[in-house]
Amino acid sequence: MKNTNKLLVGTLIALTGLLAVSLTNETAKTITKLDAASTTLRIYNWEDYIYEPEGSGDEASIVDQFIADYKVKTGITINVEYNTFSTNEEMYNTIALSGTQYDLLVPSEYMIERLIREDRLETIDASKMPNYTTYASPRLQNLFADMGWDEYAAGYMWGTLGILYNTEVAEAVDMESWSILWNEKYHKEIALKDSMREGYMIGLMHAYHDDIVALANENENGTLSDEAYNLALSNLLNDTSDATIAAVGEALKSLKSNIYGTEVDQGKNDIVRGTISINTAWSGDAVYAIYQAAESGKDVLRYSVPKEGTNIWYDAFVMPKGANKDLAHAFIDFVSNPPIATLNIDYIGYTSFIAGDSILDYVLDYEEVVTGDTTGKVEIDLTYFFEGTLEDHDIADAVFYIEPEYVGAQLTTQYPSEEEILRAVVFRDFGDANEKVIEMWAEFKATEGQVWMYVVAGAALVILLGVGAYFYISKNKSSRRKRNAKRK
Repeated sequence: MKNTNKLLVGTLIALTGLLAVSLTNETAKTITKLDAASTTLRIYNWEDYIYEPEGSGDEASIVDQFIADYKVKTGITINVEYNTFSTNEEMYNTIALSGTQYDLLVPSEYMIERLIREDRLETIDASKMPNYTTYASPRLQNLFADMGWDEYAAGYMWGTLGILYNTEVAEAVDMESWSILWNEKYHKEIALKDSMREGYMIGLMHAYHDDIVALANENENGTLSDEAYNLALSNLLNDTSDATIAAVGEALKSLKSNIYGTEVDQGKNDIVRGTISINTAWSGDAVYAIYQAAESGKDVLRYSVPKEGTNIWYDAFVMPKGANKDLAHAFIDFVSNPPIATLNIDYIGYTSFIAGDSILDYVLDYEEVVTGDTTGKVEIDLTYFFEGTLEDHDIADAVFYIEPEYVGAQLTTQYPSEEEILRAVVFRDFGDANEKVIEMWAEFKATEGQVWMYVVAGAALVILLGVGAYFYISKNKSSRRKRNAKRK
């Protein structure tokens, strides 16, 4: 009996010990998970939208530099989980439908508006981002404030939508209007950006061309102030009434027979190769194409913002509900340091929200910039962008000159003029009309005649017919052999 009790007691002690160890292990795992969560930053950004090294001698990636910088400042080693998306809608579906938790997203203007409206975002504390508040262009910060976004978003990149064209084929004067896309002079030389928002605006530009020109004339003759003009243009280009959606649909239908096709991302490469001569493009993609063409020995690509107006777009950092706000703020502030921002824009070709001395040095280092005699040269005034952010430079340094042949090249593509910004509007969320616009765009895409689609389809048909004929002949031969064998 005593031996049995000893065995039972020993067993209980062992089980208690195992339970204690088990509980300790589980507690340790929980603590580890909590520590990992608190020291992990999860970022969801556009593809190819941040600096990465390309060679062994290059600087470390911005993400790795941030990890190292954070370690130096806090003594804490953090992890960064960095994932990418290709469209705003893909990003939205990921966070809205899958429930995946991120600490930082980089949506565009209309998606920022939607996320705010649906109460999906944390607020941003500007006091935790001294680099951003000091060096982000005040002009752009004010625009965010006017839109009601400054409480939720910190700007990352910005730019315009325009026409990228080959000067050996297309005339610069033609590229001053969106209507050139409908001109048979450039039949099948044009690729349209495969983006519903941009396609809608371009169709609207054509459908309401006379109204848009009338607004510009009123502004030029002084009967409509700059502010009132931009507001009226914005209201028109964001109109989603049934009548306007129908008019845009008809305009796009009339366009499709004149274009080579639509493209998601390959247009910037197609125009460098000469497959097309005209491409509707975001300014950053245009910068990439212009540079690539020049590097290949053919400096023939230029970019134009049509005079009717365009979209001025913004991609910004936002924090979804439940975000690790401390790490998110730290990352925004790190990439807002002008030397880091310079590294970033030099790599991706887009224009940072960040100004400051490093960025101005980068701009003034463009080969287009003229030093010395400025006779016959074109003045570039970027004081609107750099005002209030310079320490070593005088603001007068933001006024400089370039050679006339470089108008429309990389520098003026990256940094639009104030006049171009005046006739550029921010895309708003389509709201309740979104499904109707999607339906209209889908109808356009469903009947779109893309040359490459016909070529591929034709080749596939030939292959299928050939394969079908082969099997038909083989089957008949096989059947004949069987029949002949039976005769014997």
